[in-house]
Amino acid sequence: MDDPFIQIDKAATSERLKLRERGAEQGRLEQPPTHLKTLDATEAEIVGYVLEVYARAQNDAGASIRTYDGRIAELALLGSVTSIRTSARRAAGDFNASVANAMNRLSNSRDAITSSYAELREFRLAHGLQRPAHSALSGVAAFGAIAGSWAVETIINALILRQNDAMGYLGGVIAAAVIAILNVGLAAVVGRQVWPMTVHRRSGTKVLGWSLTIAWMAIAVLWNLGAAHYRDAKVSGVDNPEVQALAMMGGGLDSIYSWGLLIAGILLAGLAALAGFRMDDPYPGYGRVWQRHEARCQEYADDVQNATEEIRDIRDEAADEAVSVQEALAGQLAERNQILSARMNFVRRFGEFGDQLEMISNGLLQDYRTANLTARSTPPPETFLTAWTLQKSVLPPSPPSAVSDADVKATEKALEEAINGISNAFDEAIARFEPLDELKRKLSDA
Repeated sequence: MDDPFIQIDKAATSERLKLRERGAEQGRLEQPPTHLKTLDATEAEIVGYVLEVYARAQNDAGASIRTYDGRIAELALLGSVTSIRTSARRAAGDFNASVANAMNRLSNSRDAITSSYAELREFRLAHGLQRPAHSALSGVAAFGAIAGSWAVETIINALILRQNDAMGYLGGVIAAAVIAILNVGLAAVVGRQVWPMTVHRRSGTKVLGWSLTIAWMAIAVLWNLGAAHYRDAKVSGVDNPEVQALAMMGGGLDSIYSWGLLIAGILLAGLAALAGFRMDDPYPGYGRVWQRHEARCQEYADDVQNATEEIRDIRDEAADEAVSVQEALAGQLAERNQILSARMNFVRRFGEFGDQLEMISNGLLQDYRTANLTARSTPPPETFLTAWTLQKSVLPPSPPSAVSDADVKATEKALEEAINGISNAFDEAIARFEPLDELKRKLSDA
């Protein structure tokens, strides 16, 4: 407020109190007497009125001063600059600790990759391999191919074997499913377990693999040939077609459908065996070693990404917090200076108001005394020749601040240094997070 105190209108107050009329009336009565050493009743009334106004101003000023001081006390950050500087240094230390923990975790992952490369290298040397592992069919694709082979063979067999079956289609489906599952199941096992032995480095394993493969091929032909004869026996309507099929082994097939059943069974068995073979790298054990190696590499890449995101989040959070505190400190410092300036202006205005009241009170006394002197013939009291003095009160000084502008600037500098330190530590940490491709190149060269 430009003028927080009640101003006295001298002319209006003099008119309201009828000071000139009362002064002239008292003068004609030769009052106050010459020997009076104190203020008379009218003068006391003027002074009392002024003192009452000043007392109200004192109360208002005290309340305003307490408000100013309370607002300064609410600026909590300014009272915490020391702890803020300590927190800034601690934040930088905590960030370095987080970086160290991330490096420790990456060290374990790096050791795992080193061991994985050693395992892979030893396996390749032991088995004379220089190539990477072949891409394997996914589990869904491999098992889907095997299941599809079984389903196709079952459908084909069911259509053919249903003839002369007491259970009709159901009997044909059951017989076809049994024939197909044995045919396709054995083929899948051979493809997954036996065929890889044929490419093994050791000659004994290779010979065993080819021997088992040839044996399986013979079994597959015999099994599907038996299924074809079984179909011929069922079509002829003989009892116990299973026994008759065994008796017909070695002879020719009676129908083109039986030949189709034989060819379809062999082809689908080969497809199932191929699907089993493609489920992993063809060289025995190489696929598992390669998959473990790839999994460890992926774990390292994930660890690098997680560590980077973790320390980036810490860095961003710390930087945002520091910037927020910096802005709050600057705002509170500016607010404190504004409050102190307003408080100082208020104290000055209160002093000026006391001077104004003293001048106005003497002006009112002068109106009364001049009228009194004009109307009287006797000498006035000595008090008429002296000015009245207001006993002014002094407002309390602003509370001492334990924090100077230099302290705030030092705190802002500490926060800035903390931000820069964390940013530099982040950049150094990222540089130390060895990318997977570079790590692979080093280990491969080694």
